[in-house]
Amino acid sequence: MSLLLRRIAGFSGLVHENMFRFLGWRFLTVGRALERADQMAAFLAAFTDRATPTGGLDLAVEVGDSAMTHRRRYSVETSRETVIDLLALDAGNPRSLLFQLDVLMAEEARLRPAGSSGLPEAGRRILLLRTALAVAAPEEITPARLRGFRADLAAISHALTAQYLS
Repeated sequence: MSLLLRRIAGFSGLVHENMFRFLGWRFLTVGRALERADQMAAFLAAFTDRATPTGGLDLAVEVGDSAMTHRRRYSVETSRETVIDLLALDAGNPRSLLFQLDVLMAEEARLRPAGSSGLPEAGRRILLLRTALAVAAPEEITPARLRGFRADLAAISHALTAQYLS
């Protein structure tokens, strides 16, 4: 497992340091952002449910690679609201849903042909989901809403496929 992780990290480093920022890189970035957002939404839906066993919120923060940030920012035990705030609604946290939607929005805008007018379907869907997250309070983000976000992310993926790959 250690060898595999090293190779993946090496490949990721090559992509970020050496790959030309053209269509292939943009689609790679879009795919990574979609996958990260989907996985985080699924994870949060499971571990922020009120029925989750004790320790689930701490596990969510660990998996979200945000334990130190959580301790520094909140200086309290993990709660459903602090975990949602950090891993879903924090635009500065690279593991959060909102951060990944910002990446999606920026890359989708760069994929559009120069001089195109109007917002295409994928761009509209990204903007709607991003806005819904940006204006939400942590207590409004329920497991059911997170599952809905996953469906929205799938619709974004389909719209991007239809727009650029069909």
